[in-house]
Amino acid sequence: MKRLPLLLVALLSGCASLIAPPGHEDVFLLPAAPAPTQMATAVPLPWSLTLTTPSASGPLASRALLVSPQPDQVQVYAGARWAEPPPTLLRQRLVAAFAADGRVPRVVPDSVGALTRYTLSSDLDDFRVLVSGGQARVRVMLTVRLLDNPTRQLLAQRSFTIEEPAAGRNAPQVVAAFGAACNRLAPQVVDWTIASAGAPAPVAH
Repeated sequence: MKRLPLLLVALLSGCASLIAPPGHEDVFLLPAAPAPTQMATAVPLPWSLTLTTPSASGPLASRALLVSPQPDQVQVYAGARWAEPPPTLLRQRLVAAFAADGRVPRVVPDSVGALTRYTLSSDLDDFRVLVSGGQARVRVMLTVRLLDNPTRQLLAQRSFTIEEPAAGRNAPQVVAAFGAACNRLAPQVVDWTIASAGAPAPVAH
């Protein structure tokens, strides 16, 4: 995030009044992705993929549920946090999306150390609630890169920005909006990755 130093100062200055005492927090996972409404004819591709955990720093690497009541201010929800840091939650959602798609038969995390043809690395640039005019929406920004492992060549790079309105401003409502945003983002990343590797799209029935 380009404004990370300023945002980090704002986060730290607000912690005393916004974070609930330990043991009094609601802990959230991303809502489960919905089952596909239609099945696609998935032809397994003759290559495998290493999927890294998105890089993040400062508040984005913590388990805090971040909210911006002003454009250049970041606070945390009192009494609410993520079960895992957002980069981990997003990696899990991407792995599930590749599995549901079915075209890439082998997707492994970089911690496994397995040999694969491609690596999908990424930076998590934003994962927070924005409040404007009394309305809340969530924003997820992810920059992804596809690398050819044998040559270490960068094949493609793209930034995705997804915004999703929330039904309200309380923690369960914005968590639901984060789930919807990630459900929109993950299939786009899957399609982009496969297209960037030169594979055809599936045929839907």
